[in-house]
Amino acid sequence: MVASAKPKIGGYEFKDGARFQSGAILDPAAVGKHLELLRKTAKGELTPEDVIEDARGDNSPLHSFFEWDDTAAAQQHRLQQARGLIRSVVAIYTFPDKPAVRTKAFVHIPEKGAEHYRDTHEAMSTEKTRDMVLQRAWREFVEWRKRYQDLAELAAIFEAAEEVGTKLLGAQA
Repeated sequence: MVASAKPKIGGYEFKDGARFQSGAILDPAAVGKHLELLRKTAKGELTPEDVIEDARGDNSPLHSFFEWDDTAAAQQHRLQQARGLIRSVVAIYTFPDKPAVRTKAFVHIPEKGAEHYRDTHEAMSTEKTRDMVLQRAWREFVEWRKRYQDLAELAAIFEAAEEVGTKLLGAQA
């Protein structure tokens, strides 16, 4: 068996939908090269701690991706924790004639200028918010599918998903 040559990285880009703090200098080539340098310097292993330590320096190409005001950073962290908490709550719906059903209690509604969470049942009962929830779910699925598209074992799931996506959203899978 002949081992194939190790592929070389031909460039870097940010993944679709990646969000960064405002003011970040968006140079994916510089960021990718710098992260690779950090990884090599750390014996092949890159950790978030290494990235933050490097980014503390004003001259690091990673510096602008982080909030260095501790009060603002703490607030952003608490907001992220609150989002995680909201996403973690499961409602248990009981019915007199069938088994209880567990479902996420709240779903994210990405209304421009007024993003919020709503009771899942309520959100899915209103056409506008139902469409928002389904479109977001579909986008997340498409991203997941892109990550795992090379796994032949999942091909049947992807085929079925195309059909479902087309029916639900008129989306091209």
